[in-house]
Formats: sequence, C-alpha cells, structure tokens
Amino acid sequence: MSEARVSALWVYPLKSAAGIPVEALALDTLGAAGDRRWMLVDATGEAVTGRTHPPLVRIQPAFADGDPDGALRLSAPGVADLRVAVPTGAPVRGARVWDDDVPVHDAGDAAAAWCSAVVGAPVRLVRLAPVAERPLRAKYAGPVAWEGRRVALSDGAPLLLLGEASVAALQARLAAAGRPAQEGQPRRFRANILVTGTAPHEEDGWREVAAGTVRLGVGSACPRCVLTTVDPDSAAKGQEPLRTLAGYRTQAGAVMFGMNATHAGPGVIRVGDAVRVLEERA
Repeated sequence: MSEARVSALWVYPLKSAAGIPVEALALDTLGAAGDRRWMLVDATGEAVTGRTHPPLVRIQPAFADGDPDGALRLSAPGVADLRVAVPTGAPVRGARVWDDDVPVHDAGDAAAAWCSAVVGAPVRLVRLAPVAERPLRAKYAGPVAWEGRRVALSDGAPLLLLGEASVAALQARLAAAGRPAQEGQPRRFRANILVTGTAPHEEDGWREVAAGTVRLGVGSACPRCVLTTVDPDSAAKGQEPLRTLAGYRTQAGAVMFGMNATHAGPGVIRVGDAVRVLEERA
C-alpha cells in the first residue's frame, strides 16, 4: 500500500450528468464542493436520472464562474449552452431522492425547457436548498462520526472511491469475453476518487484511509445499477459491464463495485496524494 496514490478526481454537479475532472477536490460539509447539488425532477418531484433517461449523461456541466457554489453552465450536443444562476430567490419546493424528501429551489422555465429538450421528457432543474437537512446514514461513514451529518443529492454517500486495478480487472474480463474493454471505462462508475497502486478490489477491505491529509471512513460497498450500462459518450444502453460484473461481484443479490466513503471533515484531496490505510476490515 505504500505506493497507493490518488490518480484522478471527479465532481458531478448535476445528478446523472457528466462529471468534471479536477486536480484538487475541495470537501465541504456535504461532500465534494459543488457535487450533486443540482438534479432533474419530474412533475411529481421525483428525481430523474440516467437510469430511465439516458440522454442525461451527455449533459456536461461546468462551474460558470469557477465557483462550485455559483452558477452552472450546461452543454449538450446539438444545442446552445445554457447558463443557470443559483435560484436562491425561488420558493422552496419538495423533491424526492429515493426515500428522502428534500427541499430544493426550482431553476426556472428556461432551464426546464432546455433540460426537457435534451433528455426528451418534461423535467425541471432544481438545486438543493440551503435549509436541506438530508441525513447521512451510518452505513456510508465507516468509523468517522456520522451523527448530525448531511448529504446532498447523491444516492446516499458523500463520496465514491474506486481502485484503478479493479477497473482494469473488469476490462480484462470483458476482453476475454470478446467485449470491448471500453465498456468498463472508469467514467461509467462515477467515482469521486480513483486510486492507483493497489491490487484489484483491495479497497473492499478498507475501513479507514487517509488521502493526503484527509481522513476517509470507508463504508458499504456500492451496489451498481443499469446506469453503468449507459455509454457516457453516446447515451446508448447495453448489458455491459453489469452482466460481466454480476458474474463475480454479486453479494447478497446486488452487484458491488467501488466503495462508499465519508470524509471526516472539510479539506482538500489532490491528484498525486498518497493513500494510506489506517484501518482494515475485520
């Protein structure tokens, strides 16, 4: 483990949309700064994701002014870019992420029309309201303190950690089965932190690690869904890599790949930071 290092970092401002590669990942109280603070919802307020609306993965967000807490710029093939201001003056409305009711602000009709045209269905763009108190669940935190902690609009954990060797092992299995290794590309798994210098699935055995100066509690393994079968470039749906993963990564009826993680507190993780194991699972 002495050679393990952070090899890539990603932030995902809009839930299910493309990520932004960064050299430094700033962490605030909710997770990566700016990560999953925006999402699309349907008429009932339910979260809309790439699982059911694959074109969403082709939306490329950017921080319009370089500020993760500021305006968002959205790009997608075939349409003009859209700048969306933080809708702080909009009334608070309800939205739903899995079992959680979350207060959000609606970003307005122009943003709704743009996003609806791209995903091919009527949707609204919303942003997490500052008053939101969506609780962090203990299973995502490992040994770090979780009581009173909050999360943004992710499926549940503030961060996702994945080893490059785990991805490479999957790609080797795909190639052996005559499938393109591209079907196992890292972008399909939407990790915030990619680590090099480990054995395949070594991260499964971690309970607590330090990435640079930031302490991370490694919680539950991440169950993977059909979103991994959506090509991040074309939005085409297939069966891989979920079919191949199911052959060797099924636990308790779910396909597990990567680890949910929670930071002990605000800080910054940088590409190249050493990753040290502080505690392994029993």
